[in-house]
Amino acid sequence: MNRTLIEEKKSNIEEMKKIIDAFSYSTEVPVTIFDKNMSIICSSKDDNKICLFFDSYAKENSNCLDNLKFSSEVASRLGEPYIFTCSSGLVNIAIAILKDGEFNGVFIAGPIIMNSLESYMIKDLFTVHSVSPDVYSKIIIFLRNLKIFTPKQVNHLSYLLYRAVLSLYNEAEDYTKLSMKSKQQAKIGEKIYEYKKNEQQIVYPYDKEKILIEKVKAGNSKEAQEILKSILNEILLIEGGNIEVIKARVLELCTILSRASVEGGASLQKIFGLNFDFITSLSKIDNLQDLCSWTVKIIDNFIDNVFGSIYSGSSYIISQSVHHINSNYMNRLTLKKLADYLHINESYLSKLFKKEMDTNFSDYLNSVRIKRSKELLKNSDMSILDIALYVGYDNQSYFTKVFKKMTGITPKKYRDNK
Repeated sequence: MNRTLIEEKKSNIEEMKKIIDAFSYSTEVPVTIFDKNMSIICSSKDDNKICLFFDSYAKENSNCLDNLKFSSEVASRLGEPYIFTCSSGLVNIAIAILKDGEFNGVFIAGPIIMNSLESYMIKDLFTVHSVSPDVYSKIIIFLRNLKIFTPKQVNHLSYLLYRAVLSLYNEAEDYTKLSMKSKQQAKIGEKIYEYKKNEQQIVYPYDKEKILIEKVKAGNSKEAQEILKSILNEILLIEGGNIEVIKARVLELCTILSRASVEGGASLQKIFGLNFDFITSLSKIDNLQDLCSWTVKIIDNFIDNVFGSIYSGSSYIISQSVHHINSNYMNRLTLKKLADYLHINESYLSKLFKKEMDTNFSDYLNSVRIKRSKELLKNSDMSILDIALYVGYDNQSYFTKVFKKMTGITPKKYRDNK
């Protein structure tokens, strides 16, 4: 290496040291800079670092180093702060050093105590690390003297250090390409901490998945999107940022949504074509931001195909009518309310609906309600009265009358047969 490169590297390290000193002495949070091989370049505020009590800190083949490597890789893929818990159960912030899109090292701020210091945390600390009983009291006193931060403060710390790291670069293209998920990652870090604190087990949200399927079948795009986002956040928590495993989970979700779409009336051929396109585009995704954006879009694709198959006419008004009925069949829906919603004349809507759908409004509404009631009779333990009210009828008697007229048997007989 020639003298110019040596001087340039030395200058960069000096500048990094100034930045972390300014950060650490202002916030009381220690910062360590590692190179791409996870060797320590420099550090600041070491006297606030609990890690130095333990022999395993950043040593080869240790859980500590494995945790740092994994979190650094996640930070490099995101191009922004990644908040995580270390093997000691304490919070840390990782900000990757990127050059031409490649990982060149990482800033690690922490460990940080978030919310409060609980006795179980100290117990876990001694369980994870082999510590001589002689230093127990020293470690406890040390921990109790550390500053405690709220989740909001941790978010602000991550942003502050992130902006400081960006100041080292003339242009931050490597970061701006990747950086759109800072808030989400902060929330993930906070949620993981909360689960650990409350000793809760993180399990896959099958209950939410069932609700998502119902919303897709009903064509309720807005509520389906919200539920999907919630499921995605829980998948991120469960899989700890492992992009390939998360993609596999999302693919499973696509399969379930495909089945729901076909049951809702979508063309099997269309859905098969969609799935082929989805799998092709999914295989090219390599970061969480794109994966989340991609997954949210599939809801609209499935819903469009469900209702595009139900209604094949050319009228925009009837297309919107069908969508509204399937999304609101459980409410007190009348032709007048539908006409008011679409801002058109009630009589005109009635004639146009009959012409385009080859059935009148009330018969179509009843067909949607009875179809949904069949699913509930077959797959739930709800009483017949509750099902009648759930799908939009005011009483069980009228529901039974309509059900028998459309199916030839009563709801009770239908349930018994199934």
